Amino acid sequence: MATPPSHAVPSRRQPTTRRELYREQCQDIEGVRFMIIVWQNKPGLSTVSYSLEDGTPLHYEDACYFTTPEGKLLTRCED
Repeated sequence: MATPPSHAVPSRRQPTTRRELYREQCQDIEGVRFMIIVWQNKPGLSTVSYSLEDGTPLHYEDACYFTTPEGKLLTRCED
C-alpha cells in the first residue's frame, strides 16, 4: 500500500521579534564608553534583554552593572 505524500504544514509560530525600548551609556573600568540597548523580548510581556550596539549579549547583574560574555564588567554612566 502506498503512503500518501506528506505535505508540509506551515508553522503557526510567529517569529520572535525584539523591540528596542531605549539605549543608555555605560563604561568599563578603564572609562571606555559603550552603548547598551534594552530590548523588549516579546510584545506584551515585561521581559527584557540587553546587548551592545554590535549585538553582543549582556548579562544584567544589578541596577548598576552588566557583564559581557568574556566577563568584562560595565557600569551605568551617570552624566
